[in-house]
Amino acid sequence: MRYWMLFGLLFSPALWADPVAHYQDQRSAYVAGNLMHLNLDYDSREVTPTGVGLRLGGMINPYWGVELRAATGPSPDTYRSENSRNKVDYSVDHVGALLATGRFPFKSPVKLPYVENLFVQGFAGIADVKVKTVTRKCNALGCRDDTARNDDTSLAFGAGVGLRTEFNLGLTLEYMQYIDEEYLTVTGIEGGLEWYF
Repeated sequence: MRYWMLFGLLFSPALWADPVAHYQDQRSAYVAGNLMHLNLDYDSREVTPTGVGLRLGGMINPYWGVELRAATGPSPDTYRSENSRNKVDYSVDHVGALLATGRFPFKSPVKLPYVENLFVQGFAGIADVKVKTVTRKCNALGCRDDTARNDDTSLAFGAGVGLRTEFNLGLTLEYMQYIDEEYLTVTGIEGGLEWYF
């Protein structure tokens, strides 16, 4: 019995080799730029900074791939406590993520010009996020700024939808959860433009 299993294992890669080789003839790697609307919950203070990101990925077959992300949120959002002249600016210094991705491509039920296919996509992996806080404290003597940074690593996941055109360009809309800790949660809604090469 074990010889039949060994025989099956030896020939199973040969069964997959042709579809994988055929897929590799297509443009299956991509680079993308994202605009990000981040939701940052830091010690029960919720702010929404904006950001930009870069994604580099590749599909090993039509359904599975790997993606690397780097992003930053240079535009801070301000939190002001009531009855206080103090304010806190929150921004995301960097987001880095390594993700496995699953993609399910399908044809549109309605003919769309220049659209090769539509797809839904899921992501899972690990992310590292650094949050910058600038606290401005004011009193009768003047104002002072204190800057702090908090770095955290967590499991990340997300889902998205997109389309790929005949010109090897694509559009995506995604939801990602990068960090989910007791004191810090970072999520994002992201729109992206992909170029396949």
